[in-house]
Amino acid sequence: MISDYMKGGLKVVVEKNRLRALKEAAKNIEEEFGVKLVINDEAGEVTIIPGDGASFDKLMKAKSIVEAISYGFDYEDAQNLRSDDYTLEVIDLRDYVDKDKVNHLSRIKARIIGEDGRAKRVLQEMTDTKIVVGDKYIAILGPYENVKAARSALEMLIKGRQHATVYRWIQNWRREMKYRELMERISRTYQEDIYEGGEEGEG
Repeated sequence: MISDYMKGGLKVVVEKNRLRALKEAAKNIEEEFGVKLVINDEAGEVTIIPGDGASFDKLMKAKSIVEAISYGFDYEDAQNLRSDDYTLEVIDLRDYVDKDKVNHLSRIKARIIGEDGRAKRVLQEMTDTKIVVGDKYIAILGPYENVKAARSALEMLIKGRQHATVYRWIQNWRREMKYRELMERISRTYQEDIYEGGEEGEG
């Protein structure tokens, strides 16, 4: 159920250079989530108005997708946010900048992107996420656990850790994730065997 306050719509500030991408995706978003997107080019914002059949969950997912497009993700990646397993996180680089150091922000972004974009590409592949480096932010999109790992890795780079050190940390995280998934599968199989065995016994 959507409150009367929400029925007035949710406003999202959109980077003006992303308005075209949003307009191209607008029809798909409106049809899937039962909302109306009112795009104000001059103000650089979009109002997401829920339709009669839109739920609060659909309204918030439409908002997340609009935000992702605004941060620089294409619609193909942004639409993954329809799944509850996916999330969008944003690191504000201004929180890490030493204002006394000239070009500190540019140097941080250069470390994250790497030569010919290699560092960013490696981070995306190793964490199975999508990363956008903006003027003053880094946006990360992907499965929840992967985004958490990518954020930790990016923060390590921002704070000056060597790329090799960060890549080793991600490799350790990947091993832990695989081990945890294996243990969960074994546990599920064990529980299913017990359940099936119990049913046979009752027969």
